[in-house]
Amino acid sequence: MQQRILRRTSFGGSSGSLRRSSISSKDIQAIQMALMKQHVPTEQVVCLLIALPIFSFFYLFLIYQHQGSFSSAISALLSRQFLITLLPPLFDVVAWKFILVFFSLQLIFHWVLPQDTVVLIKSGGNTRKSVNSFSSCLLLCLLYVMGSGLGMYRHDLVFIHFSSIIMCLAIVCIATFTFMLISYRYGDYYNVTTISEFCFGVELHPIILDIDVKHFVRSRITFVLWPLFIISAVYYQRNMYGKITRGLLGCSIVQMVYIIKYHWTEYLALNSLDYRCANCGFYKLWSDMVLFPILYCSPIAIIAQTQRSISIITSGFLSIAAVVLIVMTTIIDHQKYEFRRSKGDIKIHGVDPFFITAKYKNDNGDTAANLLLGSGYWSISRHPNYICEAVTFAVFSAFQGPATLACHLPAIFIAVFLFVRLMNDETRCLAKYGQSWIQHCNKVPFRILPGIY
Repeated sequence: MQQRILRRTSFGGSSGSLRRSSISSKDIQAIQMALMKQHVPTEQVVCLLIALPIFSFFYLFLIYQHQGSFSSAISALLSRQFLITLLPPLFDVVAWKFILVFFSLQLIFHWVLPQDTVVLIKSGGNTRKSVNSFSSCLLLCLLYVMGSGLGMYRHDLVFIHFSSIIMCLAIVCIATFTFMLISYRYGDYYNVTTISEFCFGVELHPIILDIDVKHFVRSRITFVLWPLFIISAVYYQRNMYGKITRGLLGCSIVQMVYIIKYHWTEYLALNSLDYRCANCGFYKLWSDMVLFPILYCSPIAIIAQTQRSISIITSGFLSIAAVVLIVMTTIIDHQKYEFRRSKGDIKIHGVDPFFITAKYKNDNGDTAANLLLGSGYWSISRHPNYICEAVTFAVFSAFQGPATLACHLPAIFIAVFLFVRLMNDETRCLAKYGQSWIQHCNKVPFRILPGIY
């Protein structure tokens, strides 16, 4: 048994592998640079804080008021008062009623519905977390359809009032973060002292009313508002134009598959590097409560408003491609999850996996270790799941057919966002694992695409 473990964690015993495992002055310089890159300059943080709300509301205005026409949006902004034109209505009673009911039901479902237990894998010992977002999302969607069917409100309520709903979520986001800042100010453990801490947060999993805020916002706001918008958009197009186009139908189905996959495999999201390492600050809250709902819903919004359609062959091809990519992303993430959960004692494609035991110092100063997988899909590149995710959103966008660049901006944004996250992951891992990460990079030399990058 001891020999088996040594075989899986070695480079195969070749002299070339031993040379690669030694650390050079260039490697030391790379580690030092990685440590420096972890500190974001204050000027960049300020620019991000200013640009984030402006971009969010401008893109909302561009898509939902001008169907992606940049020239039309700019003309409208210049012809009237900028802020009044750009910002959605704040005092939309219907939107506030929706937000009140939406959050109330989510809280009730969080506490009342039966919960599953997922394993959170940590080097210091696995923990368990109770989740029920799948049943909560399904029940909310059914209640929305039933309520509209009974005439309690319009079928397309979310679609029609979406801009105001986003404005309400922005207010809720600011209020939530203000509450967190006050609790930090009068608490004993955390305190926000710099603009960077304000933006990126100081706490990994802030708790309000015994609820993990970061997880709650992502799983119960972002990924539940999205399917409600899809349902509402389908009703909107049918009511407005008397039919549902193939583009809207195909895009709605594959996006629903993506959303179901997220909730059904919530344990994968909870074990992702982002959930385990990214603090919950203003940037995180605003992104998940405001920006990402706008971006995720924009292809559906464009198709529903413009009646853009594609051929049945194109729709079928895109649907199959999207489902395949969603399944591939899940398989790739699940492979690493099972490997980490078994601590490397698992067969991958019928053989013992290659991995490196990377030691590091945890927050308490104690020595801990993680396993860096270099087999299976993770031998192809160091981030194979990111490329599948980026292409998935590109396929979502392709359902719009020929459109302006602004209409396809979400797919571009997601690709850039994932690339930035990839580079941050690389920097974080290099700073954390040092020589072990360099050895891992020698074993798996490509970040995304084998043979290219």
